[in-house]
Amino acid sequence: MLILLISLMLILNLTALRLFKKLRLLRSISQIQAEVELEMHSRAHRLLVERDKLEVGLVKHAVADADEKWKGDLAEYMEEFEQEALLRVKQRLPRG
Repeated sequence: MLILLISLMLILNLTALRLFKKLRLLRSISQIQAEVELEMHSRAHRLLVERDKLEVGLVKHAVADADEKWKGDLAEYMEEFEQEALLRVKQRLPRG
């Protein structure tokens, strides 16, 4: 009977030790998962920040392009206006 109780205690201890190791493994896995999730969240945040910076840069670039186009259109208009004004002045001057 004593041998049976000792064997039972030994089996329970080995089972408890095995379960303890599995729990430690699960805890380390969940910790690793949490660290991976944190790293992935950090990377996603950095990517979003970079995308936002790029979009802001593109918007600024688009605004700069639109501004340059507007300046070019304005210069072209002013040139045409000056040419038209010179033509009108020549037409009004007496030829003589």
